[in-house]
Amino acid sequence: MSEKPRILILTLSFGAGHISAAQAVVAELKKQIPKADVRTIDALQNCSLGFRAFYVWTYWAMIRYAPRLWNKFFASRVERRDEQTAPVWMWRKGCKKVFAEIEIFQPDVIIACEVGASEIAVIARRSNLTNAAIVNVITDYEAEPIWVKPEIAAYAVAAENVQEQLENWGAKSEIIKVCGIPLDASFSETHYASQIKSSFNLDARPIVLLMGGGMGPTRMDEVAAHILEKGENLNIVALPGKDKRAKAALEELQNRETVSLRVINWTNEVAALMQTADVLATKPGGVTLSEAAACGVPLVLFDAIPGPETANAAHFAAAEAAVNTHGSDQTVSEILRLLGDRGSLNRMAANVRKLARTDAATVIARMVKEIIEHSPERESVWQESERMESYRKAFLLWREADEKSALARQNKLGS
Repeated sequence: MSEKPRILILTLSFGAGHISAAQAVVAELKKQIPKADVRTIDALQNCSLGFRAFYVWTYWAMIRYAPRLWNKFFASRVERRDEQTAPVWMWRKGCKKVFAEIEIFQPDVIIACEVGASEIAVIARRSNLTNAAIVNVITDYEAEPIWVKPEIAAYAVAAENVQEQLENWGAKSEIIKVCGIPLDASFSETHYASQIKSSFNLDARPIVLLMGGGMGPTRMDEVAAHILEKGENLNIVALPGKDKRAKAALEELQNRETVSLRVINWTNEVAALMQTADVLATKPGGVTLSEAAACGVPLVLFDAIPGPETANAAHFAAAEAAVNTHGSDQTVSEILRLLGDRGSLNRMAANVRKLARTDAATVIARMVKEIIEHSPERESVWQESERMESYRKAFLLWREADEKSALARQNKLGS
């Protein structure tokens, strides 16, 4: 291992889960490899406006206003075994700063915590900007073929079914590690309910924790309103995260004498609140569900985004650790049913604990450490497919046109 290995954590902030998983890996890397230079890049913070409009805003618009269209699009992408979510030239042009940072930093390892991050890392290698080993960290209970590339040195996945998917798409079993999803260290700690209730001014009544995935879209306000209308003798604690629309709608709701609503804008006490709650009602993001499993809190799931979140919900429902619902009325009915059936609640709590894996960040840090220690043995040979070859040629044509355009501007200024 070099005296100061360079490690890059690369992600795209589609929701809070990818960021929190990346942060958990960073914290563990600093423990296990204290001399390492560890840096984190969120590609969406460094992309162009045009890329954001096409790649980001289009995605959010589809899942908010046309989820069936997104479901069809995602399913087709998997069925075709697409190798990219966007062409190489679009990544290179839209994320110039990211590629520049990779080239300057010259990491020994790139840890990709989102499928687009994996694409960026692979493109950087194929463009000879870096020779970094690439570690894919998949933060859902479902993958897609785009994750599988010959350049990938290792995969860290949530469950055995994800390993099977990757193997079916050509990934080697020996480089896939089933370890769960990276979680903040606070989810491995014990938090005392009495202290948490006191710090958040909550009384002894049962607690329904309501979460929306950090960035939406979600109908948290509808669920909260129906609980306020139909529930009795309970507390609602709502965490809207960065979803400003949900936050504003929640804050307009009025408490009842027997049901209180507490809206918490942002907190580092998510693990403590999950351990204290009787029921967690949430969108089924992979990280959120893994956090819930670590805390042993029964789940009522709603507003799944078609694709990985739908698979996440199915995975936990099949283990009888969660109830999957559709529509606010059904969500609230299931919440109130569980609160009135302590036996079912206890069985679900036991089932969700069986899914808990709290050492993923530790396992991933060890994988990275081993890769760095054995880096001279790594093979850098790869075979590109016809589709990737066409993307590569398209990028070269774009770069040639871009250079000609820049030269023309210089000549015009000189004249």
